[in-house]
Amino acid sequence: MKRLLFYFLKFLAFITRSVSMKWYMTLTVAAHKVVGVKFSGMPEYIEPDCYLDPSGGLNIGENSVISTKVIILTHDWSFLKRITNHAPDNYTQKAFKSVNLGANSFLGAGSILLPGTTIGHHCIIGAGAVVKGTIPDFSIVIGNPCKIIGDTRNNNNHLHQ
Repeated sequence: MKRLLFYFLKFLAFITRSVSMKWYMTLTVAAHKVVGVKFSGMPEYIEPDCYLDPSGGLNIGENSVISTKVIILTHDWSFLKRITNHAPDNYTQKAFKSVNLGANSFLGAGSILLPGTTIGHHCIIGAGAVVKGTIPDFSIVIGNPCKIIGDTRNNNNHLHQ
């Protein structure tokens, strides 16, 4: 039933997008809350075609932007492929790790956040970046695997060459 309500709210959000961005964002946030995403304040924008997986815990900060085709994963079952004889008692707990997106941060198109990732406040994650681990506040991150290339507090004119 939650999934049905999620899709209904996403549909309503999509319809209202051309009329009012405020309604669009309110309905989008409501849809994601239904399935378990936690928000601290209102995000600035969430693109309709992003994939947000709340199964392991997903927290999104105020004024954050999530661009097109972004994938945020909070579960990873790949480690089970290494288990040959029997799974440990807590294997399901090991599959889920929360993801946190700090306030005023930006996720570029096609970026992927892997389970256990924490993005600090005021960060920019470049298009196509694959992020795992902790990214400090004010970082500019690009690549696969990602690496920090700058600081959002600086005038980064050299990044636009």
